[in-house]
Amino acid sequence: MGTRLTLRQLDCFVTIAREGHFRRAAERLHISQPPLTQRIQEMERHLGVQLFNRLGNRIELTQAGRLVLTEAEAALAQAGRVEEVARRAENGEAGHLRISMVCSVPFVPAFARATKAFQSDYPGVVIDLVHRSPTQAIDELREHRLDICLTRREPLLVSGVSQMTIARDRLMLVLPADHPAARADKVSIRDVAHERFIVFPREEKRVLHAMMMDLWALVELTPRVALETDSPVSMLSLVATGFGNTILPSLLSGIHMPNVVWKPIDANEQWTTTSIVMLYREDGANQRVQSRYVDYVRRFVDQMPYDHAPTAAPLRVFEEAAE
Repeated sequence: MGTRLTLRQLDCFVTIAREGHFRRAAERLHISQPPLTQRIQEMERHLGVQLFNRLGNRIELTQAGRLVLTEAEAALAQAGRVEEVARRAENGEAGHLRISMVCSVPFVPAFARATKAFQSDYPGVVIDLVHRSPTQAIDELREHRLDICLTRREPLLVSGVSQMTIARDRLMLVLPADHPAARADKVSIRDVAHERFIVFPREEKRVLHAMMMDLWALVELTPRVALETDSPVSMLSLVATGFGNTILPSLLSGIHMPNVVWKPIDANEQWTTTSIVMLYREDGANQRVQSRYVDYVRRFVDQMPYDHAPTAAPLRVFEEAAE
């Protein structure tokens, strides 16, 4: 059978079949007729079939030629798609992004709107959203198994990784709607310290657990822990049913739960302020796609100022894992 067919041969064959004439096909292909005829003869020898019947100045496809034409057109169309995919990938218009996020991130307006706009503009990019603890996510970022990590922690230095704060929120008290303090503008932790509290387990939500415990320590009190759960939805459900109070980041107020109220904590603002940070590699495997996505997030962050901008830098940098 010799060498494989070339796309050039298939293009010549399809053009002749459509024109029904060698000379007109040669003009359309911008080549002379003899090399065109030679390519078709080589193609016929390779396939072992005759593709055209020559009828004086006219030609027509043989039965084999008609069958080959269908496949040749499909092959050329597929080759065109390959070229288009390669072009879009080179331009950052197609590819695959792997993004890790903590549970508050979907409620960050800039993230939600940037991601929706990006997917609308670049439908050829597949975005995989996964949940990882910050420690695991940063490890996978270092190992090129993640492209972007969205986590709740203060900015930190990681070699080869850039970062951008995309939102700031604050810890708030979550109380049952019928709580005596439900109508207060602010609530002091001291006023509810004797009541039952639902908290995150340290093993599952280390950053949020540490933030809660730090807040209690700063007011020199210890919470009366009624239950530990790693699910914000479960915490809100338990508060709604009167099982106890909790403390959660204000972004999670986007989880609409009836019979609960969110109250600012009457305390130094820097004690309750937290950040959502986007970490991304400077040498990612999907650098062009990643850069486009990061630019979208940056643009929406710039358009949407933080709802809860801190008056001072947060008190401590949390180096342990996840929300």
